[in-house]
Amino acid sequence: MTVPASSVPAVKAALMTKIATQVADSSVLISYDVPGTFQPDDIIVVGDVERTASPVAMIGSGQAGFMHEDYTVQITVSVFRGGDIAQTAFERAYALNDAVETAVRNDMTLGVARVLTAKPTRTLEQSRWDDSHLGRLVSVLTIITVKATL
Repeated sequence: MTVPASSVPAVKAALMTKIATQVADSSVLISYDVPGTFQPDDIIVVGDVERTASPVAMIGSGQAGFMHEDYTVQITVSVFRGGDIAQTAFERAYALNDAVETAVRNDMTLGVARVLTAKPTRTLEQSRWDDSHLGRLVSVLTIITVKATL
């Protein structure tokens, strides 16, 4: 029997698929980590992970079920709108963020075998002028907390 690998890669892949299905809008870039040079006005980034693992059973083999992993996945929605109407960018960012949260809440295991639960647990929103002062930029960072067995 082999030692199970972390569920993080499977969870990030599942988030990409589920978010794309929920958003269903080809004008939105859904990016695995920081996007490259192509950056449309609406971007969703399935980004950084912070993980801890801990033993939960005294199984001499250290095989399946020996450990739990708890981690967070940062998902950032970024919306730019030209001009000075902050409400338009804000409402679009929250609509996309609602789609992200719905994608997770529809299947709180994300379809990954060893995931016990995945859920949105924290959100941070920032609204500002973009660096060139051509419009409004809204970023919504949502933390997805995952509990899984190894």
